[in-house]
Amino acid sequence: MARNNDLTAALRDTREALGNEITELGRRLDDSRREVLDHLTTEVESLRADSRETRSRTSRSAAVTEESRETLSALRQEVSEVRQSLAALQDSLDALARHPVFHTEPPALQEPPPFPPLQSLGDEEDLTGHEDDDEVTPDDLFDDDSGTGGTGTQHETTEDVDHGVLLLKAARTGTVALVCHRESWEFVAGCAADNEHFRATAEVSDEGGGKVRAVLSGRSLIGTLIALRQTRDTRHLDGTWAMAGAFYSRIAEGLRTTVRGGNRPLTVVFDDGVNDTEPGTGPAEEDGA
Repeated sequence: MARNNDLTAALRDTREALGNEITELGRRLDDSRREVLDHLTTEVESLRADSRETRSRTSRSAAVTEESRETLSALRQEVSEVRQSLAALQDSLDALARHPVFHTEPPALQEPPPFPPLQSLGDEEDLTGHEDDDEVTPDDLFDDDSGTGGTGTQHETTEDVDHGVLLLKAARTGTVALVCHRESWEFVAGCAADNEHFRATAEVSDEGGGKVRAVLSGRSLIGTLIALRQTRDTRHLDGTWAMAGAFYSRIAEGLRTTVRGGNRPLTVVFDDGVNDTEPGTGPAEEDGA
């Protein structure tokens, strides 16, 4: 009987021990499962964070790529516009270089036109043999068939003779300086550009205030006078007529003052203005006060 009790007690102790071990094993299993879950949760969160960062970087890269593409497109457009502007500027420079004012290369030499016989211009000694001032009178340019010294039949008008005298004076002039506004000089050069005697001078200097000084040779001055007279006579009471007539008259006025042996080159100035004194306060009124 006692032995059965001992066996029962042993079985009870064994069952209790097994229950404790199973309980402990379940507890350890729960702890392990919690640790695994915590680790998995941490790793998943880390992976999610990495994924979000990757997506953010990808989005930023896409935005930068798109911005770079737009910047490159704008840069290409600007380069195209710059090329078009350079092409337009080159065309303008080419057109400006073709303007007669900037022609520095002399044209091919041409045979000078034959001068009319001296008999039609008067006796050679009458034209160049004056002992006093080498001046040419209008009578020297008339045909004299009567032998009376300029009283024969006159084939030219007085204006033609005056023009011829001016051309002869211009031919004996070394240099003439025209001082005028730049736009006025461009008008004169444009008028005379097609004349065979005109040479576009490179000696054009800035005088300030919009004015320039253009130095012409006697031959170029001949071409200028011829072109201005032709332009004036083919127009009537318009701006071209006024410009051509004013320049022709002012140059003619200056040429009439030249003399043989003059040591100062002729300068023709186109800069009319007004008096500095107020009306009624001039020197005459002040002296009489």
